[in-house]
Amino acid sequence: MSEGELLIYLQTHRCHACDAWLLAMTHYVSVLTGMVLLFLIYETWFRKVLSRKYFWYVTLALILTAALVHLLKWGIGRPRPFKVVAGLRQMTDGGQSSFPSGHTAEVFTLLFALWRLHRFRVLTVLLAAGALLIAYTRMVFGVHYPTDILGGIGVAMLSAGTAPYLLKLFYHEK
Repeated sequence: MSEGELLIYLQTHRCHACDAWLLAMTHYVSVLTGMVLLFLIYETWFRKVLSRKYFWYVTLALILTAALVHLLKWGIGRPRPFKVVAGLRQMTDGGQSSFPSGHTAEVFTLLFALWRLHRFRVLTVLLAAGALLIAYTRMVFGVHYPTDILGGIGVAMLSAGTAPYLLKLFYHEK
């Protein structure tokens, strides 16, 4: 089965009653990111449960993710599936380039960063479920191929894995 055939299958066999809810989820990924960052600010500066270094780690990982996603999209320039795959409907907005999935990269960066903390297990489990669901929506709505999703996860792993080492160069907690 080709990637295009898989996307048509997913789009055809989706839960039609869930479309509005899934569209809202995929449109508000950045709101989710903002909420997690606000939570980390609260835990860091107000409750003083977390080190500030951890907040800066998550922030740096997200910045790295955004930079890598934009560079790859610009450099590769892969067209969106709905522009190429016959019979696939465009169900949400998408920019010019498809690879990698920025939504997937963003939410998986948060997931991998929180996973490193080993403190907020419930939040991490919820974020994992949300990350998988967002990756699914990007394919179902015809804006990303499965390899775009894997590329987004790869970018997230690279960013979340690299950020602590870069942070050591620039940040020294008192």
